[in-house]
Amino acid sequence: MEDTLQFAGVLLAGLGVGEGTLKIASSGLAWRGREGARVLTVNKADLQQLVWLRGGRAQQLRCVCRGQISHRFEGFKESDFASIEAFVQKHALIGAAPKDGQHLTRLKQASRGWSWGTASVSGGALYFHNDKLEEVFEISLSSVAQVNLSGANELGLEFHTDDTAGAMDECMTELRLAIAEEAEAESLAEAIRDKADTSAFAGERLASFSEISLLVPRGKYEVELFPNYFKLHGRSVDYKILYSSVTKLFLLPKPDEIHVSFVVSLDPPIRQGNTMYPHLVFNFKADEEVSVQFNISAEELAQKYEKLKPTEEGELWRVFSKSVRHLSGKPLHIPRSFTSVHEQRAVRTALGANEGYIFFLESCMFFLNKPPTLIRFDDVELVQFKRMDNSRSFDLSVTLTSAQVFLFSNIDRAEFDNIHEFLKSHKVPMASIAAHVKKLSSGRGSAAVDMEVDGGDDDDEGSEESEDEDFDVKAAAKKGGKKGGNKKDSGSEASDASSSDMDDDELDAEFEEAAESEDERPKKKKK
Repeated sequence: MEDTLQFAGVLLAGLGVGEGTLKIASSGLAWRGREGARVLTVNKADLQQLVWLRGGRAQQLRCVCRGQISHRFEGFKESDFASIEAFVQKHALIGAAPKDGQHLTRLKQASRGWSWGTASVSGGALYFHNDKLEEVFEISLSSVAQVNLSGANELGLEFHTDDTAGAMDECMTELRLAIAEEAEAESLAEAIRDKADTSAFAGERLASFSEISLLVPRGKYEVELFPNYFKLHGRSVDYKILYSSVTKLFLLPKPDEIHVSFVVSLDPPIRQGNTMYPHLVFNFKADEEVSVQFNISAEELAQKYEKLKPTEEGELWRVFSKSVRHLSGKPLHIPRSFTSVHEQRAVRTALGANEGYIFFLESCMFFLNKPPTLIRFDDVELVQFKRMDNSRSFDLSVTLTSAQVFLFSNIDRAEFDNIHEFLKSHKVPMASIAAHVKKLSSGRGSAAVDMEVDGGDDDDEGSEESEDEDFDVKAAAKKGGKKGGNKKDSGSEASDASSSDMDDDELDAEFEEAAESEDERPKKKKK
């Protein structure tokens, strides 16, 4: 018999389907992912039990190690049982054999499709058995990242992202258990928390904000900031979000002159049931102020987060966005160069049946509020202006390279020049509208759109944007000839990534300029 057994196409069962190669030697076991991203080894001295069981698609080998830590490998044939058992017995991989003399134990499993039974924690795993005490499934608690109690009796488990899975592999991300008794649910949740690998969520709380309003997912939450993550604590659900999951931050002043939206883009997104939220939309009142003291020494704060002060004071939206920006280390994007006819930074529109505003930034456009939609200019195949024969409004159709189409409807006709010039200066491919302009100027009807793609002038340079204010459709109809223009900064670049390169003084200058412009604007008349 060979000194090593090798099996290809074996996956590390439990979360994903990332395949690899398992080697069984006299010194233990070793598994390597097919992309070499992860290696798992089990030393002979730590191995306490080997169990043979049926998996979802093939036979499984469960390795129970010291401390009741278990690993499951799937991808074996039934005929592999004899060779593995003989090898284990020959090299005494698990020391003394069980009383029944079996070095490789066969597990009796539940075969009926029942979804209820008894859940219990034993060692480092969660076991689920049916009424006949047959095992339904087992989950290693080292793979659990978060434990949440939703309502009185629903227990939710969220799992670490499986780094052994390939780009097209599917992974289990969440499991929910319904438990009849609230006390039992709390007891099981506490037992799982004690064993779960929540090391990524370690650390003391640095700061907290109470009664923060979120538009997506809707509700009021207490937000706690930690060194590696931030936590949203709501009435019925909690979220823990690693800063490593944050991809971009957006600060988007609402055109109602009252609110400011702060958007946190996530990958992977958070989940609530079957709903995924790739963007968190915080909603702040523009004039609400706050004073927050960080729970960290001044020396440590200066060393780790040099841009933050021990006590941050000012508008709530400014303090919160600044804190998240520096704790996460992710770029903050603000609108800077687009200006509407009312000298605002967003335009009223509708995406499907949902009314909202579209913000034009240097490398993307963002629609708020629902659904929050981010469209990167690099992903745009073609932009078309439709219903140009309408004297009051038009539609903006955006086709992506993936063939997905977004239709932004009922945009005020007076905004056309500013939107067209902005997209042209940022070299976004557009269908030519020369035929429409000619027909409109001559007083004729609409003509078919010339599909010649206009990518903008090569000499035009994009710039970043600043803040924006309210948009009034009726006022735009009356002031259709007024142009807000697109202000340009000679030293800026055509990417809103450059906004992340600005230091706080520059960002503050942008905010102060916007605040001053708000104060100078005449107050709206109350209806």
